[in-house]
Amino acid sequence: MKYYPEFETLLLEQEAGATTLLFKFLNILTRYFTDNSSFSREEQAKKLESLYEQVVGAHPLMAIFPNLNSFIMNRFLKSNDTIPAIIDEFRTKLNENIDKTVDTASSLIQDGSRIFSFSHSSIVRKSIVKAVQDKKIFTVHTTECRPVNEAVNLAKFLARYDVDVSLFTDAAMEKALESCSLALVGTDWYWDNGFVNKIGTGLVMRLCRETDIPLYVLTDSSKSMPYPPEDWSKDQHPASLILAESINNISVYNPYFESVSFSGKGGMIVDGELKPF
Repeated sequence: MKYYPEFETLLLEQEAGATTLLFKFLNILTRYFTDNSSFSREEQAKKLESLYEQVVGAHPLMAIFPNLNSFIMNRFLKSNDTIPAIIDEFRTKLNENIDKTVDTASSLIQDGSRIFSFSHSSIVRKSIVKAVQDKKIFTVHTTECRPVNEAVNLAKFLARYDVDVSLFTDAAMEKALESCSLALVGTDWYWDNGFVNKIGTGLVMRLCRETDIPLYVLTDSSKSMPYPPEDWSKDQHPASLILAESINNISVYNPYFESVSFSGKGGMIVDGELKPF
């Protein structure tokens, strides 16, 4: 998008979670439709649809974008509200719902808790920080989350809040989960009996089930869909992140996401409400 390089960056972003990307997109949309308020409402609707098609094409496994587009388009076509005003309403409600989930999730963290987290979910991070602000003393275990290593960044972030973090290799996940009180993960898309998250979350779910550790998926209703995603075509990432050189007879597979079925103890926390698996 001309004069909006941050939009091109958004399309290429691979590390950030869905909520982080959504807020970036909301800021871009607000700026764009404020700068171009002279466009007719028909022109604005067409441009909104074009921007949506680009972002959902780049991130097809994030339910938050189709849900946002439906919300804006429905309100825009049925009222005289401007797109920035509709976005502001959406953002306010989203923040309220996230805060409700953070409050509920942080209440599960007690003094002496050992928390396992996987990947770098912004809502998980906020829940842990809320527990710190509530003066609770606990520890966090996580694994690096190769190949992007986003959990390394989570560990660094939490360390600045004086949280004791044990950072393990991905291969040591079972060791990392030993004696944990609970596990917290996020999601980019969920439906009645499953959710999408970073590849490796299925193993987290199985290990938690086998060791009787409750696992909680933290989210808000903007990521709800009636069905699992169908388009996984974009979930093919550079082989060079795994193997620097190209070698005959070696095929590299580097997916970032997977579909996980609900099982075991715990549940989803959606807009602050705990829903057992």
